[in-house]
Amino acid sequence: MGDPAVREKAKQLFIDNGLSMATIVKMLEGDVSRKTLYNWRDEDNWNELRRAKVERTAKLRERLERLLENAITDAETNLNPRSIFAVGKLVAALRSSVYVDFTDEKNEKEANLKKGFSKDNLELLEKELDVL
Repeated sequence: MGDPAVREKAKQLFIDNGLSMATIVKMLEGDVSRKTLYNWRDEDNWNELRRAKVERTAKLRERLERLLENAITDAETNLNPRSIFAVGKLVAALRSSVYVDFTDEKNEKEANLKKGFSKDNLELLEKELDVL
């Protein structure tokens, strides 16, 4: 079954931090097996939880951006400290909002696609098989 604390940490790394399973396996090496991690992901539906988090974050950013536009318009027409302060707070909120882009996972997929049957890969394969 595994350690519940390790399971929760793996879930957080996958959902909140957007790390790939390969990266999580490396990070938690010795604490949990690769197979167990993948079983946890499937049992607890981490993929759907991560998708939902990304959607919520994107919607929140859109709302903050709309509020910021309105606050800037208000600050331009009503030059008062409260309007200017509101703009500053909204800018800070946008900067601190977490946006997960899963670059780790995208880079891994792109690297695997590039491996294909390139000239270099074929030469390596021939060398390995002593075909030359």
